[in-house]
Amino acid sequence: MSREEQLFWKFGKNFSKGTILCREGDAGHEMFIIQKGKVRVRKKVGKGEKVLAELSDGEFIGEMALLLGMDRSATVEVIEDSKVLVVGPDTFESLLKNSPEIAMKMLKKMALRLRALDDKLETALAEASPKTE
Repeated sequence: MSREEQLFWKFGKNFSKGTILCREGDAGHEMFIIQKGKVRVRKKVGKGEKVLAELSDGEFIGEMALLLGMDRSATVEVIEDSKVLVVGPDTFESLLKNSPEIAMKMLKKMALRLRALDDKLETALAEASPKTE
């Protein structure tokens, strides 16, 4: 049995298209690692919703609620049938302590997400600033 199969056997679940993994504002007690499939991350903005991202194989979500003990910051919907690892707080902490390569991979991914957010904010601020000539 491969490492991926072992992980799925222990922590994996199959989710059908249309399933909501988590809702914005709900308490977060686990994170999700997409082994195969695709999800859409949405956030309430005013009276509507904005799509923040579409994530697929190898991506993770829900780490902020797990790390910070805060409510979910977005809603995550499965948009194609998916195999997902569902990781609770104890397993997550153990994974980070005992697997420096996984911890580093997650840190790099989180840094990339933060950088992309910085770039979007910079663009939005530039577009909102009055033009001076």
